[in-house]
Amino acid sequence: MKIGIAAASHYFQPLGDADTLPALDDMLAGLCREPFRRVDRFIHLALLGSARCALGVALQPDCGLYLGSGLGPMGSNIATQEQLIRERNIPRPFDFINTLGGSAGYYIARNLELSAQNVFISRRGASLQAVLNTALADLALGIMTQALVGIVEEVTQPLAAHRRRQGLPAGTAVAEGSHWLLLQASASAASVLTTKRFASFAEISDYLKSVWRPGDQLRCSGRTESSTAAALQRQFAEVSAPHPNAPFHDSLEAAWVTEFVAAGTAGNLYLASGTPDRDWTLFHFGT
Repeated sequence: MKIGIAAASHYFQPLGDADTLPALDDMLAGLCREPFRRVDRFIHLALLGSARCALGVALQPDCGLYLGSGLGPMGSNIATQEQLIRERNIPRPFDFINTLGGSAGYYIARNLELSAQNVFISRRGASLQAVLNTALADLALGIMTQALVGIVEEVTQPLAAHRRRQGLPAGTAVAEGSHWLLLQASASAASVLTTKRFASFAEISDYLKSVWRPGDQLRCSGRTESSTAAALQRQFAEVSAPHPNAPFHDSLEAAWVTEFVAAGTAGNLYLASGTPDRDWTLFHFGT
């Protein structure tokens, strides 16, 4: 089943120790129906990306919302733990409520006037795949005709503490982001999304050889072993995996995909993930 990609938005901000978190209020001006109070940075990032994606696009009454994250609302979780453990006090209500990733979905739905499916999925290292698979299954079942799919990752300061929480080496650059696609059951849009599964490396390699065109790009997910990514690289010159010096971002796959689609890049982008001998999934974004 081919799924149309009606719109996309891409926000990706690398950060170093000398940087301050960018103010989001100016970016959100004109995108929100009302000024939302007592919301955290995670919710602001979710509002920013979702509103940009939906700008100028007609959302259907049955449009579902699928929000994913690998790290989730870090700032509110940290604040709540500090109030409980360090201050030995009851957490402030809005900090506690905002520890739930679904809170962001509420504000997105309110801002875009959505009233259908509203799902939040957290999965380290594969949040894009998780929300895409869920949304695609619901679209295929006819539960809805449109799905707004997004990934949000938040960075907290000080960065040294943020790195320790993620098990990162000192000095590693990090990045926050909000990455969104509007999917629709009709494949009449300029870009489409398809997904295929393969039982072995040989099967996915043979399939890619049969469809590969000059200018196409192949990305390997962060969960793909480096030796397997290298094997694909020997066959497809445009293949790439996460660069070892790239800023840490738990959902780099979402950044790659939404940047490609939002820019209207010609050709096709393939996102592959799997193990050397089994269980391969291939997402195709293109024409």
